[in-house]
Amino acid sequence: MPGLSKSDRFLLLYGTQTGQAEAIAKEIAEKGEAQGLKIELHDLGKTEKKFNIERETCVVIVTSTTGDGDPPDMALKFFRRLKKKTLPDDYLANLNYALLGLGDSNYTNFCNAGKTLDSRLEELGAKRLYPSGWGDDAVGLEVAVEPWMDGLIPALCKHLGYPYKEIEVDICTVKASGDEKTSHKAESNISKEMENPEYVKNGLKSEANGDTQYVNNGQKTEANSDSLPKEISNTQTIDGACGGQSNDEIQDSGDSQLKEASLLASVLPLCGETLTVPLLSQAYLRLEYLDSEMKDNKISQTVIQNGVPFPSAASSVTMATVLSSTVMTHPEALKKTISLRLGIEGSAFDYQPGDSISVLCSNSDEEVTRIIQRLDVIDKADRLCQFSIIPNTKKKNPTIPQYYPSDVSLRHLLATCVDLREPPKKAVIRILAEYTSKEHERRRLQELCSKQGSGDYTHFVREAGVSVLDLLMTFTSCTPPVERLLEHLPRLQPRPYSICSSPVADPGVLEVTFNVVEISSGSGRVFDRIGVCTGMLERLTRPIQKSYGDHCVSSPEEDISDQVASLQLSPMKLPIFARTSQHFHMPDDLTVPLILVGPGTGVAPFIGFLRHREALHAKMADPALYGDTWLFFGCRHRDKDFLYRRELARFEETGILSRMCVCFSRDEQDSDKPRYVQDNICRHAAELVPLIDKGAKIFVCGDAKHMAKDVNEAVIKSIQEVKGFDNEEAKKQVMRLRLYKFYLEDVWT
Repeated sequence: MPGLSKSDRFLLLYGTQTGQAEAIAKEIAEKGEAQGLKIELHDLGKTEKKFNIERETCVVIVTSTTGDGDPPDMALKFFRRLKKKTLPDDYLANLNYALLGLGDSNYTNFCNAGKTLDSRLEELGAKRLYPSGWGDDAVGLEVAVEPWMDGLIPALCKHLGYPYKEIEVDICTVKASGDEKTSHKAESNISKEMENPEYVKNGLKSEANGDTQYVNNGQKTEANSDSLPKEISNTQTIDGACGGQSNDEIQDSGDSQLKEASLLASVLPLCGETLTVPLLSQAYLRLEYLDSEMKDNKISQTVIQNGVPFPSAASSVTMATVLSSTVMTHPEALKKTISLRLGIEGSAFDYQPGDSISVLCSNSDEEVTRIIQRLDVIDKADRLCQFSIIPNTKKKNPTIPQYYPSDVSLRHLLATCVDLREPPKKAVIRILAEYTSKEHERRRLQELCSKQGSGDYTHFVREAGVSVLDLLMTFTSCTPPVERLLEHLPRLQPRPYSICSSPVADPGVLEVTFNVVEISSGSGRVFDRIGVCTGMLERLTRPIQKSYGDHCVSSPEEDISDQVASLQLSPMKLPIFARTSQHFHMPDDLTVPLILVGPGTGVAPFIGFLRHREALHAKMADPALYGDTWLFFGCRHRDKDFLYRRELARFEETGILSRMCVCFSRDEQDSDKPRYVQDNICRHAAELVPLIDKGAKIFVCGDAKHMAKDVNEAVIKSIQEVKGFDNEEAKKQVMRLRLYKFYLEDVWT
C-alpha cells in the first residue's frame, strides 16, 4: 500500500470514457518525467487497489464527463467513495491537488464530473496546488488544456521543492542552399533571422539591412552575423517563405504573402514566426511482416479488437441479425434516413425503451486501401504481422495497444482497430512534420502543431474534420513509417444509436433509426465521404433496402430471410452491445404526463416509448387514468422526411398520443406558422406549464448545439409568461426540474 508521497513523486490519476483523459494524463506524465519527477499513473478505477487518495500528499487528476453529467464508468467507485457523508471534513487534509476536467459546453452539465470532484475535494480539506482547469471539446480541448499543462509542471516542481529546468525544443531549419533539414536546440524563444525583408511583430515595424535585427516582445536589438550562434547564422529558417512559397516565388510574384491561409499554407504573422512545437515522441513500436497472408477464415475467427472491453459497455458483444432495412425518406430529401431492425432472439441482450446501443463499426475498404497505398505498404498489407517493442526505446513504459490483435494483417488492423477519421492530434502532426521532405510542407505542419498555430489547427484541422489521410494526401512529401502512426492513432470507438422499439410490443427485435452522414470534399477534405458507422450500415444493407415508395413505417411482421436467400447472401450479422449510463427512461407509471421533444431522428426513442405505452395501455385496469402525452416533432418537409408519419398518426387516433405538434422548417407556409419545435412549445405554453406543475416529465432528444438549448430557453420562456415569473425565477424552476430528473436529455453534437 503506498504511503505518503516522497519529495519528487506525485500520483497522476485519470478517469476516461473514450481515451481523451488517459491520453492527456500520459502527456502530463511524459512532461513530468522529463523534469526528473517520479510519477505513479493509474486510472481512477484502481482506487483501494493501487492507491488510497487519503494517504497521498500530491495528486493530479484528469477526468472527463459522460452521460447526463456523470463520471466515467471506470471512476464511479472512486466518486462514490468520496461522496460518503460519513467522511470527516479533514479526511483529505494532507492532500494537495491539481485537477483538469474535460467536457463539452454544448451540454447542460459542462464538466460536471470534474467540478463535482473539485468541490468535494475542497470540502474534505484538500488544497489546490494549482488552479483547476476545464477543457471544452466544443471549442477544442487544446485551447484550455495546453496552457493548463504548460503551467502545471512548474507548479508541481515548485510544490515538491524540485528544481524546474527549461526543456530544449527542436527548431527545424533549412540550409540556405537547399532542402536539407538540420536542427538546433533553443531554450524558450529564438528570435527571427531576417534577410532584408521588412516585417512586423507585436505591432512594431523593423527593417533589416545587412546585420540581422530582431523585434522580440517589443524590444528591438541588433546583431551582426559574427555575434550570432554559428548554427543560426549559417542557416535560414522556414519563416522566410510565407504561404508555402520559396523566397524566389515571393519576389517573382511581387506579393509578400498569400491573401488567405489554407490547410497547406499560412499567411503573416504566423508564417513569419518562430515556432514552439511539441517534443517529438519516442518511437517504440516495431512491425514485422510474416510470410503468410491473412485468409478469410482467419478474419472471421479474429476477436473484435482483441476482445478488450469498450467504454460504456453494459453487456457483452451480441451478434444481432439484420432483419430489415427501410429508407424512411424521399429520394429528394436532404438526408437519407434508414430504419434498421435487428433480431436479438435467443441472446442475453436486455433493454428498456429509451436505451441506446453501440454498434461496432469498421473503416471503409476504400479509405483503408487509400492509406495503405499512400504509405507504400500495399505489397505487405495482407500479410500477417506482429508487433513488438523496439529494444532500448527511450519511451517510458512502452506497451503495445491491448486492442491490437496478434497475427492479423495490417489491412485488418487499419479497418477494425484504429480511427482513420478523427482529426489528428498535434502529436501526430508533429510526427508527420518529421517525415516531410519539402521545406514549405514541413514548415506548415510545424505551424499546425505549434502553440503559435493553435488558431490554424482549430480552423483547418479540427473544425474542418480533416483526417490523417487528408493530411497525407495534401502534404505529398510526407512519408511516415506506418508504425509511427499506429503508435498514436486513436482506438476506433463504437457508435451509439437510440433504440426505437419496445421489448413488450416486439420481443426479440431491436430497431434503430439513423441519418446517413454525408461529408463533401473541401476545406482540406480531399474526397467525399460518408459517416464511418452510418456508411458501413448503409453499404451492408443496400442490397436489401426497401425504398421510400414501399412504406414509410417499419413492419414488425416482415422478415427478409427469403430476400437474403434469393440474393444468395449469408444472414447479415452486426456486433452490438448495450450501453451504460442509461437514464433516458419513461416512468413505469402510465398516469404520469409526458412531454416529448424530438425533431428529425430525435423522435427515435419516443417511437419506442409510444409502442411500449400502447402495449401496456391495453393492460391498464382503468385506461381513463392514462397520462397526457405530447409530442413535439419537426422536420424540413412534410412530404420528404416526416419520419414514422403513419405510425404517429395512428398513435394520435388511438389516444396514445394526446397531442402531436409538428412543424416543417423548409416548406412554404405563412410567416406565423411554427418552423421549429421550440416555436410550438411557446405556442402551447398555456397548456404545457400546468402539465409541468402536475409532475409531467420532459424528454428532449436530438441536436445539442442548437435545438436542445433553444428548447431549454422555450421552456423557461413558457414558465415565465404563464406564471408571471422573472427570467431568473423561471431558470431556477427548470434547474430544479433537471435536478430531480423531470427534465431529461439524450442529445449529441
